[in-house]
Amino acid sequence: MPQICLQNTFLHQASPGQGGLAFALIERRISWMEQHGIEQWPRAHYLGVFNQDYFERAAGQGQLWLLRDSKAVLACAVVLEQDERWKGKDSAPAYYVHNLASLPQYPGAGGRLLVLLEEKALRDGKRFLRLDCKTGARKINAYYRRRGYQFAGYFRSEPYNGNLRQKPLAGTTPKRAEN
Repeated sequence: MPQICLQNTFLHQASPGQGGLAFALIERRISWMEQHGIEQWPRAHYLGVFNQDYFERAAGQGQLWLLRDSKAVLACAVVLEQDERWKGKDSAPAYYVHNLASLPQYPGAGGRLLVLLEEKALRDGKRFLRLDCKTGARKINAYYRRRGYQFAGYFRSEPYNGNLRQKPLAGTTPKRAEN
């Protein structure tokens, strides 16, 4: 497994035409999940919605962010300023993270990307970094909980059922109990 110093990585806003970098990373991650029996992102459904055109549009709109080192893209995420999944929940300034993926051979790359996005959100005056993850997926929910992402509700859009999670970046917010 390659060794990487995650401190030598940087957050890079993808340029138009760089969506393929994220799409290739997503495809590799889905293959890894399939090999390990993880059903977080079923290939046909996920890639049917989040295809290369989706990532190209995100890059063109300045919404695609990449974690890079001097040689490669290690992680990616689409970051939005508004998210229908959170409509009516809270209007506090936030960034909404979607499609977060990292290459499995670089442990910690996804976490490093989150830290850098949290720092960017603070600099940009946001109070929260928000995301969702599959309801019932214990490991990923525990991962986000350990990183300070509090449960904030549910999102349902068949076939996907997700837990909404948020991390307060400035000040505090009341916690909601998870069911």
